[in-house]
Amino acid sequence: MPKILPLFSTVKHLLASCLLMITGAVAAPTIAHADFIDGNALKLYCTSQNPTDDAICIVYITGAVDAFTTVDLFSEKSSDNKRVFCMPEGIQPDALKATTMKWMQRPESNLDFAATLLIWGAMKDSYSCPE
Repeated sequence: MPKILPLFSTVKHLLASCLLMITGAVAAPTIAHADFIDGNALKLYCTSQNPTDDAICIVYITGAVDAFTTVDLFSEKSSDNKRVFCMPEGIQPDALKATTMKWMQRPESNLDFAATLLIWGAMKDSYSCPE
């Protein structure tokens, strides 16, 4: 009986190791691209009639704008740089979406670029601070 217990323990560790490797192999490719979408994908989300897709669109755009304005504020406060973005007080997420979609419809907009770059361009065109 004592010889079975070490064998069981070895098999248990082997199975656990295999499960961990399989999980890592399956999850790794998914993690690499989870947060980044291009303009084509953003356009699909933003033009979909599915409320979940519309929510993804709004959250992606407002998250990007929040990041841009936060970096802008830090740069202004820490380095005395002029602000890039002067967002109107009380601007709503739907307005940010409309601005982004209008900018993406321009012939010179390349939807193969990262969505964040397209959002940045749209916001800079529409909400740049006066010089």
